[in-house]
Amino acid sequence: MAKVVCVLGMPHNPFHHRATRPPRESWTDDLRNMQDRFDAMRDRLRRARPDAIVSVGNDHFHQFFMDNMPTFIVGKMDRYDGTFYNEVREFDLPRVTIPGDATLSNRILDGLLRAGVDMAFSDELKVDHSIVVPLLFSRPELDLPIVPFMTNCVAPPLATAARFNAIGCALRKVLDELDDDRRIAVIGSGNLSLEVGGPLQFAPHPMDAAFDAQAVAWIANADVEGAARECTYERLVNAGNVSHGYLNYLLLLGVANDQRPTYAEGLGRKGSTQAYFAWEHV
Repeated sequence: MAKVVCVLGMPHNPFHHRATRPPRESWTDDLRNMQDRFDAMRDRLRRARPDAIVSVGNDHFHQFFMDNMPTFIVGKMDRYDGTFYNEVREFDLPRVTIPGDATLSNRILDGLLRAGVDMAFSDELKVDHSIVVPLLFSRPELDLPIVPFMTNCVAPPLATAARFNAIGCALRKVLDELDDDRRIAVIGSGNLSLEVGGPLQFAPHPMDAAFDAQAVAWIANADVEGAARECTYERLVNAGNVSHGYLNYLLLLGVANDQRPTYAEGLGRKGSTQAYFAWEHV
């Protein structure tokens, strides 16, 4: 049987890669603090010794649009090209090729369908910074096969917070029952309160610090009921126009069997609070 060896949640801030390219001694304290958390995630993943990674993220209107917007979709390819032209242009992100495992993807897809989760799938999937950035900082070798598991947390109507969590629980059950002896890590990314585009994008403070503290606490305390009750679309979008990316963290909580994480932090920094979560004994 497969073994889930860790579940990690972290930001996918696309500016961070370019910001960390100069020598470390030139970095701001803010940048250094953020990179320290990424380094700790890399160490956690290394200690877990995974053979494959399920990567949870979302498309940013790069390949899914209002004419075709899957709620939950799994990629099933043997390799994935990463980053789109505008991410290279705007953020100086590298173009990457990441190995996949179509057989593992198909087994996960089949298991979810049998469990009553009506998944979409793609044999022509490209991954953007929601998948690429966490991997660049947690596994920069990009040597482990991934199964991209992408959600719609950007274009309403969205699945509810409770449904995101339930999908995570279903995914965990499927992973636990796989006839496969590999060690599997699950890495996901999302947001807390955040505004993208418009005059508030680079505001000197988080969009909604009270929401950020509460959102981290929901995960830290494994308070699924509280999160499901409070995380309506209206509440999330009032915290910032892309704050519904937080739903991905609730999916990770489900993958961790709705257990309290071993580490949970909302790192305060200029412009936004960055969330880091780890379940190391799951």
